[in-house]
Amino acid sequence: MSALFLSRLTLSHFRSHKRAGLDLDGRPVAIYGPNGAGKTNILEAVSILSPGRGLRSASSQDMTRRPEALGWKVTADLNSLNHHHEIEAWSENGASRQTKIDGKAAAQVALGRIGRVLWLIPAMDRLWIEGAEGRRRFLDRATLSFEPLHAEAVLSYEKAMRERNRLLKDMVRDAHWYAALERQMA
Repeated sequence: MSALFLSRLTLSHFRSHKRAGLDLDGRPVAIYGPNGAGKTNILEAVSILSPGRGLRSASSQDMTRRPEALGWKVTADLNSLNHHHEIEAWSENGASRQTKIDGKAAAQVALGRIGRVLWLIPAMDRLWIEGAEGRRRFLDRATLSFEPLHAEAVLSYEKAMRERNRLLKDMVRDAHWYAALERQMA
């Protein structure tokens, strides 16, 4: 068995699933069924057990089962390096996602400390051919899976880049301001 696996996954009002539960034992899992059965929704539920917005980069509101729109909840039992963790992720009525690890409120970045998750999806098929932005996001995600504190550096970089792009758009010509932003981004 692998050092990282889910032994239980439960979905409540998550995407197309009103309620779903999987009991797992650490062996590889094949999820199959007809189109529209909710297979990708299960994979997305697993992906939100890691820092970030999941494999679809969806908002919490988008993950809510329709038409009820009550909010959603994903719970999991995660076995990681001989430790057992109970994880809960949920959103109520489109509010921000909340997380608990072993019954205690936790920041999303804490999920990266107990389990490292990385995914490749069909939408990423041109990752190495097209623009640098997608590659940078993928490499940031890969780095985050090994170094959870990298998230802070990514957020700082993206903030400085947005500010620099705003200056360029507004045609601001202050060399010192650009230099300061470039130092933050380096």
